[in-house]
Amino acid sequence: FRKKGYGKKIINHLIENSKKLQIKKLSIETGTGLFFKSARKLFAKIGFVPCEPFAHYKNDPNSCFYTKNIE
Repeated sequence: FRKKGYGKKIINHLIENSKKLQIKKLSIETGTGLFFKSARKLFAKIGFVPCEPFAHYKNDPNSCFYTKNIE
């Protein structure tokens, strides 16, 4: 299902529903490996920026973290 726009549609759906719920920020964790490269690229394209670990996460060489302020 890659390269068909489904990931972008899902993330945009989550962002729109976050706005309705007055959520101010979304944060995500994904992997650092090559398998996750397209996910990291998609998150950046949608406006997520790298951030520090959040919630229960700790620094981990296998994880990267992103956040996006919802307006």
